[in-house]
Amino acid sequence: MIVEVISVGTEILIGQIVNSNSAFIATCLADAGIDAHFQVVVGDNLDRLSDAIRTALGRSHAVILTGGIGPTQDDLTREALCRVSGRAMGRDQAHAAWIEHRLRSQGREVRENVLRMSDLPEGAEGMANANGVALGVALEHEGKWLFAVPGVPVEMMAMLDGEVLPRLRQASGGAGVLRNRLLRTWGLGESDVAGRLDDLFASANPSVAFLIKESEVQVRISAKAAARESADRLIAPVEHEVRNRLGDAVFGVDDETVESLILDGLNAHGWTLGTVEEATLGQVGARIAGVDRSQRVFAGTVIVGIQPGKTTAPTADVVLSIGAAVADGQRATRPVEMIVTTPERVTTRVFEFGGDDERLRSFATVAGLHMIRLAVQRSDRP
Repeated sequence: MIVEVISVGTEILIGQIVNSNSAFIATCLADAGIDAHFQVVVGDNLDRLSDAIRTALGRSHAVILTGGIGPTQDDLTREALCRVSGRAMGRDQAHAAWIEHRLRSQGREVRENVLRMSDLPEGAEGMANANGVALGVALEHEGKWLFAVPGVPVEMMAMLDGEVLPRLRQASGGAGVLRNRLLRTWGLGESDVAGRLDDLFASANPSVAFLIKESEVQVRISAKAAARESADRLIAPVEHEVRNRLGDAVFGVDDETVESLILDGLNAHGWTLGTVEEATLGQVGARIAGVDRSQRVFAGTVIVGIQPGKTTAPTADVVLSIGAAVADGQRATRPVEMIVTTPERVTTRVFEFGGDDERLRSFATVAGLHMIRLAVQRSDRP
């Protein structure tokens, strides 16, 4: 089964809000083993929204629309569903009565536009809204499903889980599962990873893809099967091959992050960590502090040039020192020296970073975190 997601709202198109709903829906569909080939954003315009629905029905088995089912004049999703399906608009009288009772019990006036949230295309099913007022829409049209859910994330999430996904699973006859394994790498460029894994990208199930996050390259291995165990068996040999080809560049799996691995390593040794930062303005320390909820590992940060008189490192077992970004008019990049001191050794490395100050800080912060990780992990080895 192929499902298309249409996010409705001019506020998304002009960047007033971030379209987090599509990402959440895509994750839920993937976890259910349901394919999603297209995501579309369309503004609050009846003609364009109707066209988007028709296009989606032409290439997908089901369509999920999020947004546009509220009480205002620019909430046009229900009208678009009627236009596309050739149905008249009806009203769920029981839901309208519930809205009316709710408003009157709060001493509020009952306006006609509020009751619009009870309207449905004729023949559609209303979907319960556990966290709001607007009734969701489930409409089977010419053998395909159309779903309209609220744009408010907390309302959308509950309706998707409780109303939409069960219908999709039933319609697909049990779609199976889609399992993913994410291998996190650092130290190799995107082109290096692509070159080493080139022939693996031809595989369809499991499939291999990659994405860039800051200066880390993440390799995603996805497999679809009838059950979780079968999908995991498909992933295992491909993961083994990827690890063989990328070697020590693979530093984490799935939800593991460089910060969590640093924290695990420091806790295992009973070490504390401090940083002295100039080029990164304390961002390495901030990221470590963000995961050190116990406040037993992180000893603090000194930001050189911002904290007058503070140039000595915090008292800690492990200290990362990041120097200034040295400008040179003859070069497009700027070198940054980093030094990590542990109870066992001192490691020094100079990185070259290009781009503006913000980009340099971002990449230097990630490099500093991995310098700490590598220093702590080397201490684990005989």
